[in-house]
Amino acid sequence: MAILRDKALLVRAARLYYEKGLSQEEIAKELLTSRSNVSRMLDDARRQGIVEIRIVENALRDSRLEQRLMEILPIRSVRIARVPHGADEYAAVGTLAAQALMEQLKPKSVVAISWGRSLQAMVSQLAEAHRPDLKFVPLMGGMTEIPSGINGENLIRTLATKFNAGFATLHAPAIVRSAEARDAFLAEPTVSDVLKQAKNADLAVVGIGARGASSTSSLLKAADIDPRTSKNFYAQLAGDLACRFYDANGSVIDEELDERVVGLSLKELRDIKHVVGIATGVEKALGVLGAINGKHITELITSSRCALALIQLQEEMRP
Repeated sequence: MAILRDKALLVRAARLYYEKGLSQEEIAKELLTSRSNVSRMLDDARRQGIVEIRIVENALRDSRLEQRLMEILPIRSVRIARVPHGADEYAAVGTLAAQALMEQLKPKSVVAISWGRSLQAMVSQLAEAHRPDLKFVPLMGGMTEIPSGINGENLIRTLATKFNAGFATLHAPAIVRSAEARDAFLAEPTVSDVLKQAKNADLAVVGIGARGASSTSSLLKAADIDPRTSKNFYAQLAGDLACRFYDANGSVIDEELDERVVGLSLKELRDIKHVVGIATGVEKALGVLGAINGKHITELITSSRCALALIQLQEEMRP
């Protein structure tokens, strides 16, 4: 009978502590005993299996895939969204990206933004907050060739509105006709000052493009890069970040095209302390691989589908 009474007492102490949320001091008063005795009872409850403490994995993330990617690729921070059958892949990735952004928003942060549908998904998942100490700035000029909802300037304005924060816009196209035209824009203080803010940003959030992705195709069309006449370029193309096009190793493909971009270079992007790259969909795997190999991003946020495609691609390209 003594054992039964003891067990009943352990159950009661455990319920008061774990279910009712009482402190050990409060439980001691309730059970007419000492606080140290309550501590021993809670330890006994765990040892006897009355209380089981389990670590419950975040249902939004696939930790096994995250670990696998960090084992095979040179990147130290990965967040992979679980995407149940029939679920919205962009919403899942956007939710993780919104969480990551909120974790990184230190006081008086300057955040540099590119563009894309994945970033739009992130912005839509963010709740409103009063953060007038923040400032959002663009990584490159504007793009009239893409839908307005995913344009960097519109995303920055939406972010600034949600956070009641400051923002800057870049009054120049992302890609111009020549290096001379690019230099003329960079000579304007209103352009160079904004790009200087982007270079000194505390955090950058970039969408990752890839060969074959509609966003990348739209950019290249605007730059007059035709797949029929630029076969060598397309053969090397892996992906793009902020209108910078690179191969599977992350190296710039076409220096002439690169000199026509009004925005931060890949080297300048790498100099930013923390760069979060976001990609959604299996077609983005090659672009993600190049971004990681080139060390253009410090953290990857993607979907389980893209992660699996990335693992397969890495295995296929292994010598």
